[in-house]
Amino acid sequence: MRRPTARPKRVTTALAGLALAGYALAGCGSGAAGGASQGSFASVPAYVAEPFTHQQHLVAAGARLIVSDGCSACHLEGAPAGLGPNFDSFAGHEVTLANGRRALVDEDVLRASLVDPAAYSLRGYRAAPMVRALARLQLAAHPQAVAELAAFIEQIGPEP
Repeated sequence: MRRPTARPKRVTTALAGLALAGYALAGCGSGAAGGASQGSFASVPAYVAEPFTHQQHLVAAGARLIVSDGCSACHLEGAPAGLGPNFDSFAGHEVTLANGRRALVDEDVLRASLVDPAAYSLRGYRAAPMVRALARLQLAAHPQAVAELAAFIEQIGPEP
């Protein structure tokens, strides 16, 4: 699992907050399926975007997609229990799949499950809502969005 160098959790939270604030100020987008998110900071002044690394740009774009594509309804703090795993405690953990196998949630598993959620159905969660949501988003046709979502989910996971 590729992880950036150690970073304080508050930096990650600040990056996600900045991305979400930028999204709110820019107005609603159409998400991955509509092609609105390209990971671009075109509406953000250069002096704000310049210090960020490529990975930080991916995380910020992923944060916007989490909100615009509706993922936050089931996967972020405050979501009703049992709808989907909370992203705060997902990446970096071993999970039990519906078929009984165990898997470490790393970047490869995240990317594969975003493209084909049925391949990594989790025990204790209904697969159908995730399969429907991702079919609607057609993430297989949007590899940049997959990279952004995986970067965000991995970044807000537990510290290494």
